[in-house]
Amino acid sequence: MFSKSESATPPSKPARHSILPAGTTLKGDLIGSGDITIEGDVDGNIKCRFLTLSGRPTISGSAEAEVVHLCGNFTGELRAHKVVIQKNAKMRGDIYHEILEVQTGADFEGKVAPLRPASAKAKASARTPVPAGQEPSDQPSPQPLP
Repeated sequence: MFSKSESATPPSKPARHSILPAGTTLKGDLIGSGDITIEGDVDGNIKCRFLTLSGRPTISGSAEAEVVHLCGNFTGELRAHKVVIQKNAKMRGDIYHEILEVQTGADFEGKVAPLRPASAKAKASARTPVPAGQEPSDQPSPQPLP
């Protein structure tokens, strides 16, 4: 019935854009290869390519993307190459980034730090023993004097 070149199922297309509307709560991790707009609440972690947070989302966990646009309220941790906090946004939490844009009028409370590749952290921790509760340093460990 089918030749070797035909298939019973159509080829799958990557998801382009997903929306979690306001009034919706998702319990669990939300992972996608495309773009996601969050207007509702997520009790878990989010990972995608391009993330837009609008309205009054509450994220109990973290959000990780290449680009994050914050247009509403957000509470949680963001990790992204680029983070843009719009003028009407309210951000409560920590941001790990390479590029950070905070527009005039944005309300932000939290810490910001550069986003480091995992390999850099592994190299740093391999060079220097780190006491419990401290972050690894990029500085080489001191060598004893002869």
